[in-house]
Amino acid sequence: MNEFERAVRAEVYRTFRDESAAPSSSALARRLGVAEVQVVSALRALADEHCLVLRPGTASVWMAHPFSAVETEIVVAAGTRRWYANCVWDGLAILALFGDGTVDTHSPGSGEPIRFSVNRGVVSGEGIVHFLVPAARFWENIGYT
Repeated sequence: MNEFERAVRAEVYRTFRDESAAPSSSALARRLGVAEVQVVSALRALADEHCLVLRPGTASVWMAHPFSAVETEIVVAAGTRRWYANCVWDGLAILALFGDGTVDTHSPGSGEPIRFSVNRGVVSGEGIVHFLVPAARFWENIGYT
């Protein structure tokens, strides 16, 4: 990763942190004071390096782990702030970044709501976090792992 790619990645994460959403390539270009084509090139390089995930066929950020740029069934709350996560593991990672809060989702089997709470770094709640795909194979289909 070169310095410009590092700057693009940092701005993507800053935007997720502050706005609970991914920035567009045009917004990144404005913020970084460069041409959009440079940002698109950097985003593609970052995706190739598994530093983030682009929506298929686009230069739009889909995921910058642990954040999701699209609405998911995993909603993370810390104070008044909200984010979407790709999985419960990512939801807990968001709380590791920002502090106490909740991860809300539902059981895929029953549809019943599931809430994990984090208070002073301790996770509570009932449920099992299950990964259908071994971690070594996540990137084979990262959008649906």
